[in-house]
Amino acid sequence: MSADRPDSDSSAPDARPPSQERQWLQPTAEMDAPTDLGRTSALQAAQSPAITRSILVVSALFLVVLGVALAFVPWRQTVSGSGEVTAYAPEARPRTVESRISARVADWHVVEGDEVAKGDTVAVLEDLGSSYLDDQFADRVAAQRTNTLNGLRLEVERARQKLAQARQKRRSADEKVSNATLGVSTARTRLARIEDLQDNGISSVRDLETARLKFRKARTDSVAAAADLAAARRAVESARLNVERKEQKLEAKQAALSRKVGNARERASNAIVRAPISGTVSSINRVGPGQIVKKGTTLATVAPKTDDRAAELFVSSIGASLIEPGRQVQLQFSGFPALQFSGLPDASTGTFTGTVRFIDPVGDGSGRFRMLVVPDTSATTSWPSPKYLRQGAPAKGSVLLSSVSLGYEIWRRMNGLPPQLSTQQGTAPAK
Repeated sequence: MSADRPDSDSSAPDARPPSQERQWLQPTAEMDAPTDLGRTSALQAAQSPAITRSILVVSALFLVVLGVALAFVPWRQTVSGSGEVTAYAPEARPRTVESRISARVADWHVVEGDEVAKGDTVAVLEDLGSSYLDDQFADRVAAQRTNTLNGLRLEVERARQKLAQARQKRRSADEKVSNATLGVSTARTRLARIEDLQDNGISSVRDLETARLKFRKARTDSVAAAADLAAARRAVESARLNVERKEQKLEAKQAALSRKVGNARERASNAIVRAPISGTVSSINRVGPGQIVKKGTTLATVAPKTDDRAAELFVSSIGASLIEPGRQVQLQFSGFPALQFSGLPDASTGTFTGTVRFIDPVGDGSGRFRMLVVPDTSATTSWPSPKYLRQGAPAKGSVLLSSVSLGYEIWRRMNGLPPQLSTQQGTAPAK
């Protein structure tokens, strides 16, 4: 009986009609309604509020307008350089005190911070040359020169006396020649007269022979006098040459001894190191007494007291071609707080105004050019006092060039173009 009983659990679905089964599987409106409502709420929550979109649109428009406005803002082109504070006049710059000889340091007469006048003793050296170790060496050389020159002058004087004697002998020989010539003329005339008398039978033969002997003797005396005159002239020439040699020897010896004395005195003077200018001893080399220094060694540095100041700046070769004397420069000194805008000089604060005074026509070998900037007398703010702005302090500067628009300046830099060079100093039409 249990086998014949139908299974109610397994046969019930099979007994359901097919139409009812398809209707049961299809979703109903009540089932779909909650799902669509949840999806719509999620999309609405993900979307931005209307006020946020408005703010973004306004901000974008503001940035566009601001960019367009900034493109026409005036911008000052500049050339930047860096360097240090110095003095325009060379004599107002620090000077080094150097050893002019190789010597041993004997004593220091100053310390750092001392005020010195030009010519004051800074240090005393001891010459390393054996000849110069004697303090009286220069005096002994001078005495030796005096004695030597006195001896040479005596020799010159003796030679001049011999020349005077030779000239006197020459004058005597001249007189003898004149007398001999006159004697020959007289003897010839007398001989001719006696010969005429002899022809007329008035004069004797003895008188004729005597006249002939006197004539021959007169001619012999004339020849001898001429020979003596020639010898006297040769003696005069020899004495004159001897005087010239003695005088030349005296001059040469005098020059040589004078140089020797001068060198000795110069060496003695160089042993005393003196201040080249008046000022303050800013630094002293660490060389103690007894140490040896070479010629040219820097012993100390003296800084002069001066109000003369300038900025020594170095710029690139491209910037140097745009700089000319008279252009304004904005300077920033180390130790003085400043806020500098290179393109907006009027907005800068803490800077100082200068003027380009000179720029080197030749570079320093590394592509840089040196220029000197002096204070601008027409500026409202003067440079700091020399008490605070000392030579050697680092400095930076911007040379003011043409005025252009900010948009043009950005375009120029993006294309790697050089700054604009205007015909008028420091001004140019905005672009």
